[in-house]
Amino acid sequence: MLILFLGTLLLPAAGFGQTYLKGNIFVYTNDSPVPGASVTNITSGKTAISTPAGTYIIEAKNKDIVVFSFTGLTSDTVKVEEQLLKTGYDVGLKEDPHTLKNVTVISNYQLDSLRRREEYGRYFEKGPGITGGNRPSDGFGISVSPISHFSRKAREQRKFRKQLIKNEEEAYIDYVFSPAWVSKLTGLKNDSLHQFMYRYRPSYKLARTLDHADIIVYINDRYKEFIRPKQ
Repeated sequence: MLILFLGTLLLPAAGFGQTYLKGNIFVYTNDSPVPGASVTNITSGKTAISTPAGTYIIEAKNKDIVVFSFTGLTSDTVKVEEQLLKTGYDVGLKEDPHTLKNVTVISNYQLDSLRRREEYGRYFEKGPGITGGNRPSDGFGISVSPISHFSRKAREQRKFRKQLIKNEEEAYIDYVFSPAWVSKLTGLKNDSLHQFMYRYRPSYKLARTLDHADIIVYINDRYKEFIRPKQ
């Protein structure tokens, strides 16, 4: 009973050292909130998504680098300071002229994807598993190399590979579900457009199954749902 009581007392202390950066993300030109914005702590690898009201919170500490991004808006980067952890940090993202300059946008997804594959090709290929890529010359059994598989460098490489693949998937979704394309089909702009993009952003698996005609139908159907009066 005494051990249980002491454990209960120590529970709050487990998260005592954690600190958080929080605030609001909005469009710089009109102060409308940005729901669904990505918040990434580059230093720790932790990520978060802004709420429908544009607020965010992410675990961070002094000197961490945090990036705020959203499709169609320029990213913002901040180096966390002790004061920001106390007062919070509000982020005003500006519209990206390269993305929203014209109603019809020619995406550079294919070119960007090729560049990523060329630059990080060895990470996209699945690396050696627990065998470390070693096999006996006679073909029987496996040569286990747990040191190479569980080393810090190997863990970091696997984590980096997963992040690269995730970035590639998000870039593809942005390609087929761009704000300029959605705006052209629906007429939505500013806050309404951001709300729609956040609410109906397709998964990567779904995006891969939709051709050009399918994505038009998908957007139109979701738009009808979006403007349908609430009962």
